[in-house]
Amino acid sequence: MIIRFFKSNNASALLFLPLIAIVIWVFGFINPFVLPIKHAMPLYELIGGIFANIPWLSTTIGLLLIIGEAFLLNFIVNENEVLEKQNYLPALFYIVFMSNNNAMLTLHPLLFGNLFILFALHRLLSAYRKDKAFSEAFDAGLLISIGTLFYFPFVVFLPLLGVAFVLLRPFNWREWVISFIGAFIPYIFVAIYYFWYDRLDYLFFDKVFYSFIKETPVIDLPKTFYFMLGIGWLVIFVSIVKIILGVGIGSQRTKKSIILLVWFLFFSAFSILLAPEISTRYFSALAIPSAVFCANYFTHIKKGWWAEFLFLLLLSSLFVNLLF
Repeated sequence: MIIRFFKSNNASALLFLPLIAIVIWVFGFINPFVLPIKHAMPLYELIGGIFANIPWLSTTIGLLLIIGEAFLLNFIVNENEVLEKQNYLPALFYIVFMSNNNAMLTLHPLLFGNLFILFALHRLLSAYRKDKAFSEAFDAGLLISIGTLFYFPFVVFLPLLGVAFVLLRPFNWREWVISFIGAFIPYIFVAIYYFWYDRLDYLFFDKVFYSFIKETPVIDLPKTFYFMLGIGWLVIFVSIVKIILGVGIGSQRTKKSIILLVWFLFFSAFSILLAPEISTRYFSALAIPSAVFCANYFTHIKKGWWAEFLFLLLLSSLFVNLLF
């Protein structure tokens, strides 16, 4: 079945993962739409504006980003020994979590933000037990900063740099300073650009601070959405509990990586509070640690039929929600 196939670390899974993503994203191609570019951060305004009038191309780019990020997450998990057993379940769950609602089946800023956060996470994890990690520290800060230029609330991930250094490395003040220098550099260039064109106030008030100004939300969601939400959060909650109880945690490196991802989950949840509106797409950052935790849980479920049933229930709720 599905879980057993992706848990087997069979290379043929590399062909089936994009196929699963395409099947789900068919709903996005049936009724394609493009998010408005208004109030978008500079880099998303630049890139998203290219596809603003081409809905099908916007959806295609979103699909390609989802597939690429799923593969990248799986590479990060296996390369850095985040989980005890190597498999393709992190990529599978990432695709499912990032495609759970019609509002997510298009190009949006968090897709680009997640991409740079994933690269930053890889640089942080690869710094484990290195004599010097100056380049990793600089790259991680720079990548997180670039991610915020697509979606500013991802600024909450900057403290993750300090958490990673405490968990993965002996104290070296130069690494801390270098990482925050890397974080400042993109904003220096952006600020100079807007200052040159006398639009610095536009940068701050229309883009950076916009996410903190919220209107009273109107929530009108179908019952199928709550069903899917309940199933999804039940699976994630159980997976987190299993991680906390130490199920699947073997080596010291795995343990520290998992702790870092728990912190990642915390910062992801905090970023939702800064979102400009209520929408499932603003939960996108949660998909990264949640996919890893669920992969760990499903890897260690002893009863194969239960793992298959639980995943099919999650997948069925997703399709029911997309249909209705």
